[in-house]
Parts: sequence; C-alpha cells; structure tokens
Amino acid sequence: MNRRQSLVAGTAVAVLAAAGGVTALLWPDQGGPPAAEVTISSIPPDPDAKQPELHAELDSLDLSATPGGAELSQRTTRKFSMVSVSWNDPADAPAGAIQVQSRNAKTGKWSAWQTLEVAEAAADRAEAARVHGATDAIWTGLSDGVAARIAGGAKLPAALKLNLIDPDVKGGQGGGAEDPSASPSVEPSESESAAPVDDDPIEPSNPAVSDVPTEPTTEPVPDESAVAPTTSVPPVTTTTSAAPVATSPVPVPTSTVPVKAQLPAYVSRAGWNADETLVKYAIDVASEAKMVWVHHTGFGSDYTCAQSASVVRGIQVNDVKVKGLSDMGYNFLVDQCGTLYEGRKGGVTKAVIGAHTVGFNTASIGVALLGNYMDIKPSDASLTTIAQVAAARLGAYNYSPTSTAQMTEGVADRYWKPGSLVSFPRISGHKDGEKGTSGAFLTECPGTNLYSQLNTIRARSVQQITGLNGKSLAGGLSVGGIFYVRTAVTFDWVVSTPSAQIAKFEVLRDGKVAATLPGTARTSGSIALTPGNHTIQVRATHTAGGTALTAAYKVTADVTAPTLSGPTVVLRTGTASATSLPITVGYKAADNAKLYTVVATKPLRANLPPTGTTWYWTAKPGASITYTVTARDVAGNSRVGTVARKVPLVAESSAKKTGTWTTRKSSSYLGGRALAATKKNTKLTYAFTGRSAALMFSRGTATGKADIYLDGKKVATVDTRSSSTKYRQVLWARSLTAGKHTVVVVVAGTSGRPTVVADGLAYVA
Repeated sequence: MNRRQSLVAGTAVAVLAAAGGVTALLWPDQGGPPAAEVTISSIPPDPDAKQPELHAELDSLDLSATPGGAELSQRTTRKFSMVSVSWNDPADAPAGAIQVQSRNAKTGKWSAWQTLEVAEAAADRAEAARVHGATDAIWTGLSDGVAARIAGGAKLPAALKLNLIDPDVKGGQGGGAEDPSASPSVEPSESESAAPVDDDPIEPSNPAVSDVPTEPTTEPVPDESAVAPTTSVPPVTTTTSAAPVATSPVPVPTSTVPVKAQLPAYVSRAGWNADETLVKYAIDVASEAKMVWVHHTGFGSDYTCAQSASVVRGIQVNDVKVKGLSDMGYNFLVDQCGTLYEGRKGGVTKAVIGAHTVGFNTASIGVALLGNYMDIKPSDASLTTIAQVAAARLGAYNYSPTSTAQMTEGVADRYWKPGSLVSFPRISGHKDGEKGTSGAFLTECPGTNLYSQLNTIRARSVQQITGLNGKSLAGGLSVGGIFYVRTAVTFDWVVSTPSAQIAKFEVLRDGKVAATLPGTARTSGSIALTPGNHTIQVRATHTAGGTALTAAYKVTADVTAPTLSGPTVVLRTGTASATSLPITVGYKAADNAKLYTVVATKPLRANLPPTGTTWYWTAKPGASITYTVTARDVAGNSRVGTVARKVPLVAESSAKKTGTWTTRKSSSYLGGRALAATKKNTKLTYAFTGRSAALMFSRGTATGKADIYLDGKKVATVDTRSSSTKYRQVLWARSLTAGKHTVVVVVAGTSGRPTVVADGLAYVA
C-alpha cells in the first residue's frame, strides 16, 4: 500500500544508533480472542499448528534504547529479504521520512536509500485494539547488511525497532530468499504472462479428483459458502454515495446477474508455507461478502515471480509479529504473473473479515497485487486474476461484480459518519474507502496505474467461463470411481459460455497440457495414456483471459492381461449317469489393476465369479470335450485358457476281482449291472492312466463301508449306507498327478451291514 503519510526528509537528520546484536522481537500478551458479534462467526486458531519446515523469521534491532537517536550506520546482519520499522503507538509515527539501505548478499553492494511507508490503520473490531505502529515491509532481496535513518530530528516513538525478515528459513537455518531450491516448481499455463512464473504448487479451486462424470446440469454448482444475501452490519443512520471513481474509458456492463465463475487455481496457505503457529486469535467471519477492495502492497516491484511465495511469507510475519494483526491482512494476493495466493486463513470459501480497508473490512474481500503501482503498470495476467477472484467470491453470495454495494462505515473521524451506508462499485480501489473528513483520499493505494485499470477489471469480471462440467469418458470402463482404459481415453464436456467467447480448451493429462482445442470443441478426441494412474480434466480460457477447470477424473491405463491358471477338469462327488458325470472345472484369475469378468465359453457360455476358483458342471462319459475360460480386466485386456479332456467310464466288470463278487442287474445301474460283495477284504482293482478318478456305488439302508486304496496306500473309507436306496452315487473322487494309477476298493465287512455294491470307476484322461 502506498501511503500519503510517507514524509520527505528534512534538512536535519537525527542519528539513530543501535547495537550490532540481533534480538528477537516478542510482543506482550494481548489477551484472548475478541468476542464475536451476533452476526459474526469465527475460525478458532489451530491448537496443534506446527511451524512449516520452510518459514519466515523476524529479527528486530531495538533502536529506542540506543544513544544518539535517528541513524543506524551500515552494519552486517543475518541474512534477510524484507525490512520494516515499528513502534508501540500507531498514532506516534515518526515525523520524518523513515529510510533504509540494504547490502546485496551476493554482490556486496549497498542499495540507494529507500523510504518505508507508514502503514495506515487497516484493522477493525477487536483486532484494531491490538495493533502497533509500523511501516509496511519492503522487499530488498537477499541481503546481509542494513542501515537506517529518520529525517527531521523529531522525538522518536517508544519501542522503535528495525525489523529484518528472512522469509526462507529452513529447519531453523536462515538465508535463502533467492535460493531457487526454496520453492517447489509449478508449470504456467499458456495464458499466463511470459514473465517468470511462481514455483509453488497450484491448488485448483474445483474438486481435486472426481468420480467418472455423468450427465450434469449446465449451470455450475454454487460455492459451498454461498448463502442468501443477508446483512451483518449495524443499523444505519444516513445514506451517502462515494465519489465517482476515475478509471480508464473501458465500457463496463451494469448487470445485476451474479457470475458463477470458478476461483482461479491458487497457491494455498500450505502451498506457500504459511506459518499457522502465528495465528493466535480467532479469525472473524461475516455471513457474506458484498464487495472487493483492490490493493497493492506498495513495495518495490523488483521481486521475481519465483520469489512471490517468499514475499507472501514475509508479509504474513510482518502483519502478525510487527503490526500485531491476527493473521495476514489481505484475503488474497496476486503476483505479476497472475498467480493467486490464499491470504487470511479461511478466505477461500468463507467471508473472512480481513484487515485491509479500515471501516469497511466486514463483508468485503481484500485482494492485493504485489508491487508498487505508482511506479509500474500491472500485468494483463494479474488484472485477469483479480477480475476472476472478484467474480467468483461475489458470485458465491449471489452478487454481480458490476453492480453496486452498500457498505456500513465502521470507524469515526472519516468522511462518512460511523454507521452510515455508503454506496461503492462492488469492485473498488482501496483509496475509494479511505477518505478523511475533508473528503481527501488518505491513501494512494492501489497506485495510480492499477487504479486506472479498475474498469478493465470490472469488465473482465463478467467475462468468465461458466457451466463447465465433465460429461462423459469413453474408451474403457468405470469401476469404483476410476475409469480404466488400455492406451487412450476420450473426454466430453459441457459449458454454458458461448463458443465465440471461449479462446480455447486445453485437455490436461496429469495437470499438463495434452491437447489444445478451439472454443467450439466439446470432446477431447483420443488422448494417449502410458500405463499407470492418471488424471484427465479440461481447462477453458475465456477470450478475456479468465479460466475454468472441470473436475479432475481418475483414469488408469493398463495394457497387462490378467493371469489365468486353468481350466482344469476333475471329477467330484454327486450322482452319475450313462450320459453325465459330475465334474469341477477349476480356474484362478488375477490382475495387476482390477479383474472384471471370468466367462466360460465352452462347452457352453457361463459367467463365472471373477474371484472364484470352481465351476460345477457335468461331462458326457467317453466324449472329448473342450473347456474354454476367458478372464478380462476392467481395461479390456483378456487372457484365454482352454483344455480338451475325455472322461472314460470303466465298468466294475472290467476291474480285477479278489474274492467273491456277485453280479446284480438293474436298469438303475450304470450299464445295467453292478458287483456286490459281503466278505471282508474282498477287492476290486482298477488300473488306468489319468489325472482324476471317481468311484461309484449303490447306497441303501443295509449297505456298509469300503476302504479305498490309491497306488497302494489307503486314502479313504466310504460308508455306502443311506436312509433310502440310491444308485450311481460318486462317493469318492480325487484329483491326481497325471499318469498311471491303481485304485482298489476293499470291503470293510461292516458288522450287521457288510454288503458293498460297486458300480464302476470314472477317470479324466
């Protein structure tokens, strides 16, 4: 913020002396959080907040206790990148210009004298009672030496301190604001300025990841914080109007229809490493936001966009530790590359009350452009971002950014009486709300060059992408919120904005541009994907520069076919006949991504459980039958298993008999015959070459037990007794190693029911 209160140097310069030591500045305890009014809620501080690994730290030189007064000679210090001056009473500002020099840590050269602007009152409510007198911090770049002076020789305020801010302390070690490793990287969009871009992770304002899209409505979903317009300000006594705003001759629509725009992608507080441990007081929240105040930070504009996060960290520590604010005063900050930074905690989705425009903070949003726009012109990208922020946050509360807001003056000794209603354009410059009793502006903020662009911002605020939603994904299958494909996906979308107002669509694959399409496009065409997990979304750019994103949809590309063991064919227990033997077809399928189906296609089509292992079926004795199973994954990859098997039926009469066996005849037996024996150790021996075998018996109320031997070893005892007579019962079945085998049935001679009726053997050849 550029202040009119900055004072020119007088003819005499008092001497400011300070010890060379560095002392940490600790503000006295100011008590608990302020009491909230009925219409105001609050966000409590996080009791478990942890200081981030990369954070800002403050060192203060106590100037008030040193002899001599108003000049600090050049001296070596710890490394810093921002500097400010502070004192206890905001009303006790030094009468002369406050100036500093800094020494470049890389070149060793001293800067020219730079004037620090006295920070004007910015906070309202209980927060205002905690503030100290201070200047706004200026950006010096990485420095290791400082000098300071105050012109005029007037009495110096109490507790005068020179504050050195290092915004890039890592793990307790300072020094590195220009260290390129201090910030993670981010890729700029093609719509951004050609200037260097910020290296901080961008947080999309839409949901980060979404389920596969279904047919949406064409209107976007309102911000979750949107509420019906209400008032949270005190009753008014008079109504006046702000003076007309002098702006460039850009035609501005006067629509009262809200613009349901998305908030631009932004660097979250976590992304720029906000120090949440600094937030000691509750943050007040209004029930709505009715207007946007445009600011500039007022310090020199020689920062690079790669240093923007460092600048923002420095502003936070100066606002809290030096000025005494509850948190960063601004709700949002924007750099010259158009990158948006989340400011005061909670302001992305709530009408958080900031400390930026005294008297009019409640129900408003403060957006600050980094730099001094008395000296330079704002970039086109930064104007576009400010316009979109205004449209999105005002639209969340059903306000048009080009309409008029009525705000309640909350402080005395200003042009408007406390409690009076004042009409402002919903997007206004800071100076519009800062007028003294004479009607003169009390600040130059947001700077002449940014103030003259307010109509441009207002015009762009209604030129936004609206109604952009994903419609469908094609080329694969949706399962559990993930869309699976083999090598490519096609994404379709809908948008409310007319095609003529859309400069382009960009298909983003994993956040990077994979295809650029005209404003008439509504489908991506085939987007190639490498194997693995991806996200797909579309970004639309308005001809005026604003952007919007669909949700990011999870897509997994997979070209690996499932694994499949089987099919195998083994005999099982059950009832046999001359045309049907009970078998189990075994299989086991798995997939590196997700298995979808397992289908038997031969000898007939059947859907099998993908996680199952068995299919119960029957085989015709003696016939060679082909069994085919296909496993398919959700991406469409498949693997086929097939095998041909014959199940011969060996009549009991073909077995080698030991002892006395009697032939029984009945059409109920397999082949019309069976063998019966009653004496213990009477045997039937079957020899065959196969991979599975099964023994059939007749059962009755008086039939007994038989021992089963496989290849010379006893493996089972079967009891053929049943409550009723049953024929052709498979009572023993076994899977075998493929090869030659012998199976022997030995009558056990069960007391009172010794008879065993054998009805043959089946095996899988």
